[in-house]
Amino acid sequence: MQTPAASPQPPVEPPPADETAPVPPPALIGRIFGIVLVVLTLGGMYWTFSTAVLSSGYVGSHGDLSIGKCAVEYTTRSSKMGTHRVQHRVTCHGVFRSSDGSVVDESAAITLGFGGSSAESDAADKVTEEKADKLAVNRSSNGALAITSVESVGNYLCGGFFFMLVFAYGSKCALTGSFPKKGIGPSASQADKMLPKALKATDEWLWVIGGIGLVLAILFRIGIGIFGLATLPFQ
Repeated sequence: MQTPAASPQPPVEPPPADETAPVPPPALIGRIFGIVLVVLTLGGMYWTFSTAVLSSGYVGSHGDLSIGKCAVEYTTRSSKMGTHRVQHRVTCHGVFRSSDGSVVDESAAITLGFGGSSAESDAADKVTEEKADKLAVNRSSNGALAITSVESVGNYLCGGFFFMLVFAYGSKCALTGSFPKKGIGPSASQADKMLPKALKATDEWLWVIGGIGLVLAILFRIGIGIFGLATLPFQ
C-alpha cells in the first residue's frame, strides 16, 4: 500500500534583516549630524516663516525707505562664452518712515536678490538701474524690511516647509544616532522603532505637516506664476 505523498509546503521567507539582525548602537557621528541639522533647520524655519509673514504685508509697518546708498554684490557664472560677473544681490541703507509717521528708523537696510521674486527683482533693478531714491517696504518690529509680495510669500513658505521635513529627519538622527550611510548606526527603519511612542507620533506629525504644507506651498507658488500675482492688492 502506497502512502500518499506529502503535499509540498510553500517556501518560508526569511524575516526582514532589520528584524533579525542586532540593532547597532547609536553612532556618535549620527547624533552630531542630527544636531547640526536640527540647529540649521530651526534657524531656517524661523527665517523663512517670519519673512513670509512680513512679505505678506499684513503685519508690521508700511512705509518708504529713503535710500542713502546701495552696494551691489556680484557672483561669477560660467558659460560657453567664458566666465563673467553678474549681479547677485544689492543692499541699500537709508531712513525708513512709516506711512502714518509713527515709526522712523534712521539706520534701516534691506537686501534684495536679483533672482528672487519678480517684485523683489524689480525693486533691485529700480535701485541699481533707475537709481530710485525711495522704495515702498514693510518693516517688522525688530527692524527687518521686506518688499510686500505674494510671490515672495510662496517662495519662503516652500523653503519653510522643506526645512520642517529636514528638521524631522535630523531630530530622529540626533535621538537615535542614525546616519545616512549604511553600516553606521541604526538604519532608518531601526531608528523608527527606537523612538519613544510620544516622540514617534511627533515625528510622524512633522512629516505630515511638512509634506502637505510643502505640496500646498508649491501649488500656491505655481498658481501665482500662472495668474501673475506678483504684488498684493494694497500696493
